[in-house]
Amino acid sequence: MLVIGEKINSTRKNIKEAIAQKDKSYLRDIAVKQAQAGADYLDLNTGAFPAEEIELMKWLVEVVQQAVELPLAIDSANPQALQAGLEVNSNGTPFINSITLEEPKFSTVLPLIKKYDAKILALAIGPEGIAKTTDGRFDHAKQLIEALCSQGIAPENIYLDPLIQPVSVQNDFGLIALEVIQKVKEQFPDVNTICGLSNISFGLPDRKHLNKCFLVMAMAMGLDSAIVDPLDNELMGVITAAQALLGKDRFCKNYIKKFRSNS
Repeated sequence: MLVIGEKINSTRKNIKEAIAQKDKSYLRDIAVKQAQAGADYLDLNTGAFPAEEIELMKWLVEVVQQAVELPLAIDSANPQALQAGLEVNSNGTPFINSITLEEPKFSTVLPLIKKYDAKILALAIGPEGIAKTTDGRFDHAKQLIEALCSQGIAPENIYLDPLIQPVSVQNDFGLIALEVIQKVKEQFPDVNTICGLSNISFGLPDRKHLNKCFLVMAMAMGLDSAIVDPLDNELMGVITAAQALLGKDRFCKNYIKKFRSNS
């Protein structure tokens, strides 16, 4: 299970303030804590500063790389900001967040995937938006996967996001995402799946309970990666336990190591 740390995102008030104030110490501390908690990648986003996003992304990548050696997920809707972050990346294989079938996004992000041999988060969105049914959502996923593969992108570098939407808005949104994950793993076994977890519980009380339950259900369907808060020790414990129960932890070594270290 690939864990992408979500904390360094400018949509968060504390991170936005730290970026605005160029508080390197604070940002490095958040990066180190996520790395120590078990994150495999760190997601970086400066989108709250549209006029300065390009330069700030470059600055943020450099700041975080001074603190940790983890590879980075460069997160932006602006291809120029993606490019800026990728240009200064030196921490191994980067992750691009994200691409869709929509133009001009597809044609502008595709060259970056190729140039930097990056992993790519692929959103199951069609030209008309997000489908409200399993079949419609999977059709968008299928088209995007096939379009990327036809351009020479290796299936194992594709991370398909079925798009997690709040069950408070439509009660089968969770089920739709789970079914899309299952279909992708059945029809494209070399393609990875990913989700941003917390949207599932938006607008509801005690959100962590829903998040953890949904994560285990998604892992059972074949979820390979999630963008989460690695500082949530209970959530990280749930991931470790689910890996063991799903037969992905030989002799439960990782489970034993984690919970012995916590005792």
